Amino acid sequence: MKFFVYCFTVIILSNLLGIQLMKDDFISFGFVLLLLITFLLRNVIYKVFKLTLIILSVISFFNILSYYSNNQNLVTNKNFRISEKLSKDIVVSSKNIIPKRYLIKNFENIDKVDIGMVLNLNGNIEKSNYYDIGVVGEIIDYTINSYQKDLYSIFIGMKSIIKELFTDNFGVERGNILSSLVFGDTSSLDKEYKNDLKELGIVHILSVSGFHINLIFGILSKILSFLPSIIATFIYLVLTGFKVSGIRAFSMVFIREMSPRVHRNYDGINALCVAGSLILLIRPYEVLRLGFIYSFVSTLGILLFNSKIKDYLYRLPKLLSEPISLIISAQIFIIPVNLIINRKLELGFLLSNIFLVPFYSLLVILSIVFVFFSFIPLFKEITVYLIKIIFDVIDGGIILIKMFTPESIYLINILIIFIVMLYILYFFRKKISFKTFNKLVLILSFVYIGTITMINSSVEVGKYYDKNYVIIRNKDRSYLYLDGNLKNIDQLIDKLGVDKVFTNINNNQDSSIISGVKVEFINKKVVLYVDKKKIEVNNMEDNFKYYSDIYPQKYYFIF
Repeated sequence: MKFFVYCFTVIILSNLLGIQLMKDDFISFGFVLLLLITFLLRNVIYKVFKLTLIILSVISFFNILSYYSNNQNLVTNKNFRISEKLSKDIVVSSKNIIPKRYLIKNFENIDKVDIGMVLNLNGNIEKSNYYDIGVVGEIIDYTINSYQKDLYSIFIGMKSIIKELFTDNFGVERGNILSSLVFGDTSSLDKEYKNDLKELGIVHILSVSGFHINLIFGILSKILSFLPSIIATFIYLVLTGFKVSGIRAFSMVFIREMSPRVHRNYDGINALCVAGSLILLIRPYEVLRLGFIYSFVSTLGILLFNSKIKDYLYRLPKLLSEPISLIISAQIFIIPVNLIINRKLELGFLLSNIFLVPFYSLLVILSIVFVFFSFIPLFKEITVYLIKIIFDVIDGGIILIKMFTPESIYLINILIIFIVMLYILYFFRKKISFKTFNKLVLILSFVYIGTITMINSSVEVGKYYDKNYVIIRNKDRSYLYLDGNLKNIDQLIDKLGVDKVFTNINNNQDSSIISGVKVEFINKKVVLYVDKKKIEVNNMEDNFKYYSDIYPQKYYFIF
């Protein structure tokens, strides 16, 4: 019995239960509550374990409620630490035992401040729970009294010295890439380069992962004993800013190394759940953050399927079978999560991960070596030369893979639901008979085919910054209608996966009718005419989610 798997699951469900209650989403609240009760009533071997799970559930539930409860409306001469930079906005944390996170939008001096720096400010707090970034309020009408540095900010400020070392030797663009690879900080990374990595399905290389932690600890443990090696690895974790993926990886390495010392067998699933439980008890807001979700589901995929996939690839050379099995296993749970969140399927991830990730891994190794030995002229010259060659290879590889890889496929909601249901059926196939499994798959397929045949087109209503838009997707093409003009229209086309764009719709009535749907924008409202039926959409943004550009979409189906 994996007791810590039960603990982790209970903590996740309890946190989600608290969030649905605060959102007044009683349907979701009831569903999560049902899941939680069902899970707690399972026949765990010992009653004491069941009691422990109930206590843990209550603690987690009130922990998330406590975190998001914010009765403070005014701050005077209060210190906040900069914890994150989001495009034009920053996230600051209060200096409490369990820090609360606040958002400051359109921060004027964003290029002059570093993560870890302390701001002393006066201002008003407007309650805004952005659950996807763990923010409990927005600081408005603020004045900054001073910019301060304490021991922690000075320590993690060492990243700036190392970043400057990179930029001096490799240029600003490549220096920022190296800094992102080593420390997982993408705030200075070129947006276009980051988008390329997203399209290729390898943006995960920019987060501090098990590879980084294992590399640092592995090198040090060959030179030093366990204690100084693990302390030095922890110092590296501090330098990276205690990113979730880093904490998860460090916890698992620590448990792995401690297991034989306390005469216990190491279990990867239990170690993953211990790490997740600790993170959510200390930072309950992480439960809905993408970094937490992607880090844990990819690691879970590796732990469950890496060995099995490697067995299927036994005919391949070890040099190929190991990275391919690792890549595929990591993507098994990433794909459905990505479909639900981004509604698109990246097709280039396999090629990119096989041919590019090994070179990025070499960059991480050489960058770390460069930092420690750059004071030796000959060694520095050789390392710089090798890093530049690898960069040239990667740049060429990105161009080639983008040329031969199909563009991302954007999927409609019905297809996403169908794929996710197939996933669920597959993983529960051992709980039901083979005959029942086949029947359920057949029924699901008939329902999907019937629904997709009946749907003529789908309509999506959303907002890009302050501009309303409507997308009509039929079976062959998709059309975007935008309220006004936009300079970076190509970027929006890429983000939303459309074939043609119409702007200034109200001045061009002929172009506003596609698939029997007429679109108008009136006083910041979206008006749809479907078969002479008028639908008014007051396109307000979701108060519970932070959006840097694209605001939430509403979906309609035309039969």
